[in-house]
Amino acid sequence: MSAPRVSLAVLYAVMIVAALVVVSGLPARAERGAGRPVLPDLYALTEDMPVRQSTVPPLAGTQWGTIIAVPQGEPAPVEPRECSLFLSQGDVSQKALAMRSSNGAAIGIELAVTPHPVDVDGLAETCASFSLTTPTLRSSVRLEPAPLEPIPPKSISVLMHTQTTTPTQSLTWDIAMIVGTHRGLLVTAEYTPGPHGGVYDPALAAKLPALYRAQLARLDKI
Repeated sequence: MSAPRVSLAVLYAVMIVAALVVVSGLPARAERGAGRPVLPDLYALTEDMPVRQSTVPPLAGTQWGTIIAVPQGEPAPVEPRECSLFLSQGDVSQKALAMRSSNGAAIGIELAVTPHPVDVDGLAETCASFSLTTPTLRSSVRLEPAPLEPIPPKSISVLMHTQTTTPTQSLTWDIAMIVGTHRGLLVTAEYTPGPHGGVYDPALAAKLPALYRAQLARLDKI
C-alpha cells in the first residue's frame, strides 16, 4: 500500500504528516431518532473505511495511493481559521487519504477525525476569500459555490481558485470539492488538475457527487 504523492487541496502548502498508523475502531455511542436506529459516530479511522480504487474516476497520468496518518504539530495559520478545512489544515486527530495523484493533479477522498463536530453550513460564504501564510509561502484562495449536484444534507460543494506564492515561484490552480460530515467524520471528495496538470475538467468534477455518496455508503457498512 503506497502513500499518495500529494494531498488533494493543500498541494504545495504545509501538511505535516509524521507517523503512519492504523488504529482500530473505538466504542461509539448508539443513537436513535424518529423511531428508527441511527448509525453511531465513528471515532477512529481504519483501512477499510475509504473507498477503493475502482470507485474513484480515472485521471490521466496519476497513480493510486492510500494513507492513514496522525498529523503532527499545530495546524497552519489559515485566516479565517474556520476555513482551514478547505486546505486540509484543520484541527484533526487522524486523517485518511484515498486518491489518484501525481505532480499536483489529484482526485479522491479524504476522511478526518475532528475533536469537535464540524458544521459546514454557511462556510461557502464565510470563506469566500481566505489565506494560508507560513514563513516560506502564502496561499490565497477565492471560493465560490459549485453546481455539483445532487449532494446529501450536511454537505456543501465549492470551487476553489488557489494561488500559492513562494520565494521562487507562483502557482495557480482550481479545486472542486464536496465537504461535509457523516457519522461524526469530516468527509471530503476533491478533484484538481493541479498547477501543472492542464485545464480544469468540469466533466470530471461532475463525478464528485457520486464519489462522495459512495464514500458515505461505505462508511454506513462499517
